[in-house]
Amino acid sequence: MTVVMNFERTPQAEEQARDWVVRIDAGPLTPEERQQLQHWLAQDASHPRLLDEHALLWATASRARFPAAAANITPTKTTAPGYAPRRPAWAWGLGALASSLLATTLWLNGPVQVADAGLTVAALHSTAVGETRPVPLPDGSRTELNAASTLRVAYSPARRRVLLERGEGLFDVAKDKTRPFEVVAGDTVVRAVGTRFLVQRHGDGRVEVTVYEGVVEVTKPVAASEETAEARNAQASPQPLRLGVGQTAVSAAQHTLVALAEPQAMGRKLAWQQGRIEFDRTPLLDALEEVNRYSSLPIRMNDASLQTMLVSGSFSTRDTAVFLRSLEQGFGLRVQRAGDAWVLSR
Repeated sequence: MTVVMNFERTPQAEEQARDWVVRIDAGPLTPEERQQLQHWLAQDASHPRLLDEHALLWATASRARFPAAAANITPTKTTAPGYAPRRPAWAWGLGALASSLLATTLWLNGPVQVADAGLTVAALHSTAVGETRPVPLPDGSRTELNAASTLRVAYSPARRRVLLERGEGLFDVAKDKTRPFEVVAGDTVVRAVGTRFLVQRHGDGRVEVTVYEGVVEVTKPVAASEETAEARNAQASPQPLRLGVGQTAVSAAQHTLVALAEPQAMGRKLAWQQGRIEFDRTPLLDALEEVNRYSSLPIRMNDASLQTMLVSGSFSTRDTAVFLRSLEQGFGLRVQRAGDAWVLSR
């Protein structure tokens, strides 16, 4: 006899399954998270199947690679009789899936619309060193990624969310008052309804937000160590900071500083759209981070005292050698090739 089980698909369970898929894809689970996932799987017979379905959707859309450890997580029991556990799609290595024709087609064609789940998942977007690229989003919003940047998109019926994993993106957000638009960068969440703003994620953990149109809210969740956890816990955060046109916020580990940005400074931040990099008394540490987005060989310093040296000038993103020559001629620094990098010293 064949037993057919009808699983109830509640919005809450759907949301939880999607969040677990995003968390698993973000990296290895901690022991505590593994226990939480196992507990969630055992709560209801529908949970393993929901996680299975959403993992498959996420994998085909973004070629996500789930850790092999996840294959060892199985529910200890199910509450509905007749459900025969099987090895879920997210437990298998996804190499075969990613190489399938279906996965390749979905990857090339962009977002996947899933009517049953009400979920839109877009591919992982990355730019290489020296590459900038516009990225249209499923709701009509638009992102322009600077070089050496990575953006992950995860939309649901309740929210529009993107994770800036590294680099910099300019976001032009379509208005939708029922679904605020969120950018998660490190432990900072930037929320908007319809606006245009720039988010820069620096290598030292700072997140810089500059508003060009409309209003955004900047929030730092109080208890989070992972990006997906940060985004989920946004509602438990302190009162958000509201930024208007011409304002910049720099969010660091212990504080967030807000300042007015001069029009010239706001223009310099977007010079990369015209193939330029512009500095005005910029610390060399920050300048190198920007130049390295376009340099075929990374530029490093072997003297920490150089980090606070202030540099100014306008340089082409296609010829970073001019920047190096200006450091030699203007500051008397030595530029030497060391293996696969340029090294600066006094």
